[in-house]
Amino acid sequence: MKLTTEQAYAIGHAGGNLQLIACAGSGKTEVVAQHITRLLTPQAEGGMGLKPANIVAFTFTEKAAAELKQRVLDRCRERLPGLTGMAEMYIGTIHGFSLDLLRTEVPQYLKYDVLNEVQQVLFVDRNSAKSGLTATSTLQGAKLKRYVDTRLYIEAMSILRESAVDWKALKGTTILEGFGAYTTLLHERDMFDYSAILQCAVEALEKDETLRARMAQRIKIIIVDEYQDVNPIQERIVRQLHGLGAAVKVVGDDDQTIYQWRGSDVGNILSFADRYAPVSTIKLEANFRSTPGITDVARLVIEKNASRLDKAMQSADAQSYEAGDIVALQFTSPDEEADYIAKICKALRGTMIEEGAGKRPISWSDMSVLVRYTKMGAPIRRAFEREGIPFVSVGMDTLFDAAEGQAARLLFYFMANRATQDDVVQAWRAANLGVPEGMLDAAITAAEATRAKMAVEDQDVRFSVYNIQRQFMGFLEEIGLKEELVPGGRGPQVFYNLGKFSQAISDFESIYFHSRPLQKYESFAGFLEHQAEDAYGQSSGAEDKLASFDAVQILTIHRAKGLQWPVVFIPQLVRNQFPASPRGGRNVWHLIPSAAVAGQGRFRGSEADERRLFYVAVTRSQKHLHMTTASTPGSNRYVHPSVFFHDVLESKFVKRLRQSYDARERGDPRSKASISNVNLSFSDIRYYFECPYQFKMRTLYGFNAPLDEALGYGKTLHDALAELHQRAIDGVPIKPADADELVDRHLHVPFAYPSLRDTMRASAKRTVEKYIEARQAEFDKIEFSEKSIEVALEDGINVLGRIDLVRRRDTNAVAIVDLKSTERAQAEELTEAQLHIYALGYRELTGKDADFVETYELDTQTRKPRAVDADLIADVVGKVKSAANGLRSNAFPATPNAVQCGRCDFSRLCGSCAVGKAAAGAAK
Repeated sequence: MKLTTEQAYAIGHAGGNLQLIACAGSGKTEVVAQHITRLLTPQAEGGMGLKPANIVAFTFTEKAAAELKQRVLDRCRERLPGLTGMAEMYIGTIHGFSLDLLRTEVPQYLKYDVLNEVQQVLFVDRNSAKSGLTATSTLQGAKLKRYVDTRLYIEAMSILRESAVDWKALKGTTILEGFGAYTTLLHERDMFDYSAILQCAVEALEKDETLRARMAQRIKIIIVDEYQDVNPIQERIVRQLHGLGAAVKVVGDDDQTIYQWRGSDVGNILSFADRYAPVSTIKLEANFRSTPGITDVARLVIEKNASRLDKAMQSADAQSYEAGDIVALQFTSPDEEADYIAKICKALRGTMIEEGAGKRPISWSDMSVLVRYTKMGAPIRRAFEREGIPFVSVGMDTLFDAAEGQAARLLFYFMANRATQDDVVQAWRAANLGVPEGMLDAAITAAEATRAKMAVEDQDVRFSVYNIQRQFMGFLEEIGLKEELVPGGRGPQVFYNLGKFSQAISDFESIYFHSRPLQKYESFAGFLEHQAEDAYGQSSGAEDKLASFDAVQILTIHRAKGLQWPVVFIPQLVRNQFPASPRGGRNVWHLIPSAAVAGQGRFRGSEADERRLFYVAVTRSQKHLHMTTASTPGSNRYVHPSVFFHDVLESKFVKRLRQSYDARERGDPRSKASISNVNLSFSDIRYYFECPYQFKMRTLYGFNAPLDEALGYGKTLHDALAELHQRAIDGVPIKPADADELVDRHLHVPFAYPSLRDTMRASAKRTVEKYIEARQAEFDKIEFSEKSIEVALEDGINVLGRIDLVRRRDTNAVAIVDLKSTERAQAEELTEAQLHIYALGYRELTGKDADFVETYELDTQTRKPRAVDADLIADVVGKVKSAANGLRSNAFPATPNAVQCGRCDFSRLCGSCAVGKAAAGAAK
């Protein structure tokens, strides 16, 4: 990459604070990666001589983190061969950093579970009184209602945590009491929501002097990407780390602030130079993505915003403009508009896009339709279906748009006595899954028998007996569902949708596990009816897979941030739609006084915010941009073209009549060749090694195994020993009597019934006590505990893991130890592979070789050491590469054998299952 003068300045920036103003398409990821490489370069070679652990880089998404991390690894491999310790550099989201900080530095948080957004809603509903929901009223005195106002209440909780709040202005409000009740409940149940992670991290950084000293010693540089989207509590974390001595280098563009409705504060980037003075400011204004026509349209749009940092994006001519590339048209209806988009997609397919030093004929996957709201995608999808255009509707459909999703819901309506047997039969037949009618009838009869038995046993049965996930998976097995038997090649789509349903069950049961069977099934039916439909954005799953599909993407502009396409459509530029008009109805400011939150107006949005969003949409395009407006028939609100539509007509590059592309240079359509970064944990590798098809069922389709009442026992032991080992490293004396305190702090078995919980507590205490007695003499030889490792193989393949223990023997030989309990047992071959990956990770971490790998059996207090085998390491590396290549090529063949199939949770849904075939043969 040939650097501009400004890029070279940014890469070579030395100490002190830096504001890197990066316009769209300015190559900021490469600049940041090269800058980090320079920071790691020895001073004798012109660098800063920092260690990887000294650098923390925050990105807005995990996807952006993976891209940046890979770039850094590649550049370091090129320029700093032999560099060790890269696993100790943090590149990821602020949420991820905060969670890792709490779990590694504050022992009490090791056992905390993190609620996802769906689980959080279920948690507040299930505990509507204790969470403060039903005790809270609006400022006008109306009581909040369970289910109806839950999401509104949760939004208020997040705002109170993540904003700059005047707590005095909340005095006397019920929302303040609710906030206290909800916070208390989370800690009582050992749970985090996403905003609580940030709040607890801030409190730890502000109050824990020992932690502050460790952070001050470790962190020298903070890099914050997409700084314009940082909210007040995230800024507090950055400010705390800066206060401990770290230089702050922010990268961002105020023109691309599009998350203010979630609390992002554009004021952070606008005032950075004043708040962190002295600051060096460098502007990256060259756009290497788009044609001069695109950059001209973008400039005309954004320059109408008053409060902006001084900059002027300019095209670097990475793409050449041709007359007709950019079009703005008006239509009489969204359907007419959608038909136009479909026809232009067909017309542009096969035309050329400049790529590198040559050209490539564009294909379907080079096109995207960016909409303001998800509902705007419906006419586009209909038009694409009529024209036979393959498309991916990213996160826009609901869980029950697919017939198999509806059928699964009807099954559980039936279990809760909300639907008849005929309803269920008709729904599953309508799904057309290739299921024999006799097997379907038998499966529904079995479900009816389970329902009747459940009603009789409701008061006396254990909570796990009528596990919803087990009922669902059992039904799919009983009907003989197999991916390859689904007609029309729809197997992958069907299994993806049913996997999403399995995830919905897991989310529900994680909160409602301790419910009587009848109550649980009735509550689950209510969840499916009122909440699940909008909670799970359903799509083809393409965005979740490493293998890409050659299809047009339809997605919201917010989802498009950070992406780019040769062809972009922005439809329905209509007044009151884009820019959006203020929404009516009850909102969070009916709960929180406006005066209590600094900068409250940013949550409501403005035309300036909408203009930034439109600017982001425009700058996603590399070459072709079609902007259209269409009035909605019969509507009085959605009639006139948007102000943005009029703005773009000022550009000399915008054509206002339909264009023909028949004369364009053409070729056979070919999707962009790309190598996906493959980041695998050992859990991922374990499932792939056992059976690639099992990996596909778990990881890509999302099927979940039923929850087990003993879940958490192994982790309790693991966490207690992690704290014990860290104490030993810190030189704190440890005695067997400490086992009680350690286990009581870390015991977390949320699905256990009371007597089982007592049994597991006693067992854990005995195990930890015996471990201390057996290994006490070796505690002074511990080198690392819970040490993150990263094995970076070539071609963008990375293996991530965490070593339980690294201990030195009396001979000073190094042993990598994996602690095993019965619950964590796995095949010996997999353990061997895991430990040798860890040995490779230890080498990359320290530059030294481990001498031994060791499995330590906690149940028997026995060790199984083996010498590190170079041949085994080479064999494991080969298997990892094969797994990565299989993921990239979407190849997940089943590898059946009687032992593995016998313990696989999904064997009976697999057409190759050895156990199932053996049983079928015996039956004959």
